[in-house]
Amino acid sequence: MTAVPEEKGVIETAFRLKQVTKTYQVRHGRKFNAVDGITVELRRGTAYAIVGESGSGKTTLGRILTGLVPATEGEVLFEGKEVRRWLREDRKGFCGKVQMIFQNPYLSLDPKWSVSTILEEGIRELPRRQRKEKVREMMGRVHLPDSYLGKKPQAMSGGERQRVAIARSLIMEPEYLILDEPTSQLDVATQAEIMELLGALKTALRGGLVLITHDLALASDVADELIVLRQGRVLEQGPRKKVLLSPAQDYTRTLLAAVPSWPPVFS
Repeated sequence: MTAVPEEKGVIETAFRLKQVTKTYQVRHGRKFNAVDGITVELRRGTAYAIVGESGSGKTTLGRILTGLVPATEGEVLFEGKEVRRWLREDRKGFCGKVQMIFQNPYLSLDPKWSVSTILEEGIRELPRRQRKEKVREMMGRVHLPDSYLGKKPQAMSGGERQRVAIARSLIMEPEYLILDEPTSQLDVATQAEIMELLGALKTALRGGLVLITHDLALASDVADELIVLRQGRVLEQGPRKKVLLSPAQDYTRTLLAAVPSWPPVFS
């Protein structure tokens, strides 16, 4: 995915976070900052990976980007407008631009609904015939046969469920996808299939994607730029080759040392 320049060569910013903090109350009145004063810009047309160990704040940051979790302090802007204002004034418009794919396909799909119902839910305003056409188109994009449209999630494998979850987001024709550990609940063979699908999505999205993952191999395959989090703070950020092959921080080197068959072969 190639960054899209604005006039005069300025890169358009999709998300801008300014000193964003998310604080939770824990036991005995103590507070915990899951995200701690993060300031970053996510450019349009760029695929990002937010990486770090468990508890580093990756998922919380992704949920802040989508408005699912409000920031305690700081500004979260999307296309120059606060996400909270987007959701208050034009929730449907924001959700049409930004979609999130969750890590657990066993929990993110309603077990009582068929695949057809799940996919049509976000496009109910369209005529029935047009809805059916879009549903079939999405099934083809995620490589699932139309015979699955009548199935319910419990009758499908984890990889098939995740494909349905991806199709549910794509049917909204979003510009941006936030993907939270999309392969962590899947077996190795299925992970490879989903990674291949993510590679195709990367080139199809008009805006960009943000991949939240602890899997640096997946990040190296998908991302143009990496953001390394530790204890809720940005420790390192830069182009994937620079961060992965010449990390500036000991913490990043420790993460890389835990990955088998390193370094990766870059395309």
